[in-house]
Amino acid sequence: MKKIDLHNTNSAGKKTIKEINQKLVLNLIREHQPISRAEIAKRTKLQRSTVTIISNRLLSRKWIYEGESGRYSGGRRPKHLYLNPKRLYALGVEVGKEETIVALADLNGELQGREYIKTTLDDPKFFSRLGERIRKFSSHSLSRKRISLGGVGVGLPGYIEKETGRIIAAENFGWMNVPAGEQLRKHLEMPVFFENNAKLAAFAEIWFGEGKNGGARNLVYITTRDGLGTGLILNGEIFNGARDGAAEFGHSSLFPDGEKCVCGNHGCWEMYASDMATVKRYIQSLHGSEDPVSQPEKLGIREVIERAHRGEEAARKALQSTAEYLGLGISNLVFGLNPEMVVVGDELVGAWDIIEEVIVSTVRSRVPQYYLEGLRIKASSIKEAPTLLGAIALVLAHVFSISKHP
Repeated sequence: MKKIDLHNTNSAGKKTIKEINQKLVLNLIREHQPISRAEIAKRTKLQRSTVTIISNRLLSRKWIYEGESGRYSGGRRPKHLYLNPKRLYALGVEVGKEETIVALADLNGELQGREYIKTTLDDPKFFSRLGERIRKFSSHSLSRKRISLGGVGVGLPGYIEKETGRIIAAENFGWMNVPAGEQLRKHLEMPVFFENNAKLAAFAEIWFGEGKNGGARNLVYITTRDGLGTGLILNGEIFNGARDGAAEFGHSSLFPDGEKCVCGNHGCWEMYASDMATVKRYIQSLHGSEDPVSQPEKLGIREVIERAHRGEEAARKALQSTAEYLGLGISNLVFGLNPEMVVVGDELVGAWDIIEEVIVSTVRSRVPQYYLEGLRIKASSIKEAPTLLGAIALVLAHVFSISKHP
């Protein structure tokens, strides 16, 4: 699903002018609210009379509302347009290794409620049970708030078939050829959209984060939870490749003779730069080898980051080693993809003061300056649940796309 580029638009031809121009105006209001009719006309190059007609139609259908701007130079305060966040809601689902989150959000992406469900990896009926929980959650939300839903976006791990929601391979979860979408849709009488978790985190960055309001439209997003995943955004659109499996850079090999990965390859990036790898490295530094009592899953990355901020040298070194491995992998991405921005998400955002300099210096030592011109390497601007917000954005992107009439 593509995010409309409001900075590279022209008015539509006669056959589709009503639909396309209406969606142009609606998207512009969503991204730049509060915004005046005059500013909309300037940005879209539509006639002011056309903008007035479209905005009046959207007002009558309750997609937008009028309000006063906070800044004016005296006299009559001008009326500005805002998106009506209560016009439609979306459900988002993030399937994680330990827990699954179901959330309700309005058109602005503001969460209105959420529910946490334990992910049972060895339960063949997990997705059937999850579908029933989502149905009950949505029914309760509908009756309590008297709202209408645009659909549900579902973030799934691993290599997935996005049309059907089938999990082809999620090795870190122990899932192979799981008909997740089929089981979910049996319980849900609403549109259901599927996407890989890391790709949704990347999509959230341009829908709600740094990429909003004309920010970067070509970026790579790196997640380090539940392995190492990457999401690739090209020209504002999630890049899926020929069969939905693109951008699995976590399984690119940094060291051909390195540690064996669950995917069967050796020296995969995720074996060195994921949260699990960081925790394992930290424990090994404390005990000389992996501690049989304190396995990595019993000590989280958040605790390692907290210990590093308290001044524990072993924790800082473990994170800085991860930063170096991240820099190695990012160097390959820069050569191969030439992005505007590389974004690091999840819990490592909380360690950015420790790892940023190491990541950047590693990349600079391996990539020529002419490739680095204009490149930004940054922590995610979304501090909480980026995949969940991406799942919500997936629904909203269909609502705001040209194929649907508001």
